[in-house]
Amino acid sequence: MTTVTITSDWKNGDYYLGALKGALLCLSSDLRVVDITNSIPNFDVLQEIFILKGTFRHFPKSSIHIMGVMSEPRPGVPMVILYGEGHYFVGLNDGRFSLLFNTVPPICFEILKGRESSGTFSSLELFREAVDIIITNTFEKRTIACDTVKETVTGVVSTADTITGRVLYCDSFGNAVTNIEKAIFDSTRKGRGFTVFVQGPYMKITKIVRGYWDSRPGEVIALFNSLGLLEIAVNQGDVTKLENLTPSSEIRIKFTER
Repeated sequence: MTTVTITSDWKNGDYYLGALKGALLCLSSDLRVVDITNSIPNFDVLQEIFILKGTFRHFPKSSIHIMGVMSEPRPGVPMVILYGEGHYFVGLNDGRFSLLFNTVPPICFEILKGRESSGTFSSLELFREAVDIIITNTFEKRTIACDTVKETVTGVVSTADTITGRVLYCDSFGNAVTNIEKAIFDSTRKGRGFTVFVQGPYMKITKIVRGYWDSRPGEVIALFNSLGLLEIAVNQGDVTKLENLTPSSEIRIKFTER
């Protein structure tokens, strides 16, 4: 059985998700369609990438992952199939794949049918086409090899004494995940003390806890999560409401000699 996942900003009241699932299930009785999430904020490709990056490796090898946020192709931005780390990905070749992988896999195919598609929901037919190409292994007749578009986003800026990043994602518990990786924190810190400034000069955190159990209820904390990213939280609380944090809120770390 082949697993197909869908990550999108199509809400439950929309017909898009149901239409896509129906089209996919008509292809084969051997498909299992799974929602990773359909609650991404509208048009937020960066959240789509963050969520898929943290989840796809937990699915069986050869799973097919549909990237449904801002998925309508346009001139110069075709729908493609990319194969990487034992998984298939279907989405627009607009640079998002270079943000999904640390090293972008070289195997990328443009779907030829996309050159003929038009309308306001052409991605429905192209997602269906892509899955059919994969499960029938008809790449040679229905796709053409292409280069993966490279893209960069405003990332972490570091100096000898500071790291400046931003919030990537706010989860349902009100925790704020940043784009600051443990590796860059450790290499910049070099044994020094530090202060984490959350959205300006007022909220300050001066230690990294090992887990929620390593703090008091109501305490604002910083920790590195299972993805190796700095997370700002309140033990048994909601830091996004307390500090009015949203994706793109600035997080700054300043290092000082002890």
